[in-house]
Amino acid sequence: MTTQHPTFKSRAVRCALPLLMAGIALPAAAQNNNNLYVANQSDNTVSVIDMKTNAVTTTVAVGAGPSGVAVSPNGNRVYVTNASDNTVSVIDAATNLVAATVSIGDSTIPEGIVVSPDGSRVYVVKFGTNDVSVIDAATNSVVNTFPVGNAPFGVAISPNGARLYTSNQGDNTVSVTDARKFTSVATVQVGNSPSALSAGPFGAVVYVANQGDNNLSAIETLNNKVIATESTGASPVAVDTSIVGYPVYALNQNSNTVSVLDPISNKTLATVSVGEFPSAMAVDRKSSRVYVSNQVSGTVSVINPLTNKVSATINLGAGAIPTAVAVQPQ
Repeated sequence: MTTQHPTFKSRAVRCALPLLMAGIALPAAAQNNNNLYVANQSDNTVSVIDMKTNAVTTTVAVGAGPSGVAVSPNGNRVYVTNASDNTVSVIDAATNLVAATVSIGDSTIPEGIVVSPDGSRVYVVKFGTNDVSVIDAATNSVVNTFPVGNAPFGVAISPNGARLYTSNQGDNTVSVTDARKFTSVATVQVGNSPSALSAGPFGAVVYVANQGDNNLSAIETLNNKVIATESTGASPVAVDTSIVGYPVYALNQNSNTVSVLDPISNKTLATVSVGEFPSAMAVDRKSSRVYVSNQVSGTVSVINPLTNKVSATINLGAGAIPTAVAVQPQ
């Protein structure tokens, strides 16, 4: 990072070191039956991938122009934003059938989506109307809408469910909202054209991918201030962290790479080449494998966190244009 805050550095070390030692068991943890869900904008579907075999097991038809995907904490429901018909598709993960379709209003252009840690609420960012809709997960109905910044795109929620963060591409800010009272807490100025965000496993720092500036902003959540900026590859469109919050991954769309970043020593640990025009990224919270959807290639790259190399490439089929990816918790 080009700047660094001493409090952030010491906090990161205290949080990460005990869990990094536990990370020795990563290879064993990789044995799981979780699914990966990939939204395909071109054919209005979601691909379901078995992460143990890296095979596409089924394809689910959803709404028009799927652009975002999120999975409930218990893994039972998959929520997909459909930007072209202003709806959210709710997939039953047990049957791989659409259990409900939630309308969120005309000309709203839903993009980012996230589920609260308790699974009770789903937050949908609406690019076209500069606000966020709240869906009651029990009734699949919109129960509230609150304003954020201009042209919101990405969204993240704190691990305790108390704060919601939206990246606003139209005014280069992050809106911080009380996720339970739906009231504004702060507005944080970041870089140009902020895209995705990640609150990490502890919530002490929120990372923002600034697509227009080729860097990340690190926001300390205690004071809602930018404490660091780190250079990435060209046009970062996604950001996430490992299961222990270290390292940080930035997905660079125009350089077809993932930057593996050390937020403590201010260094780039590795640069991993993936498919062509990558669009989204997700980290499996059990194995710490990194999954990257590649739009032009029509594939998903799987990165081994121990080697920082692509260990598998999953072909989604002819004509697939994957735009979002999410991991099913176990």
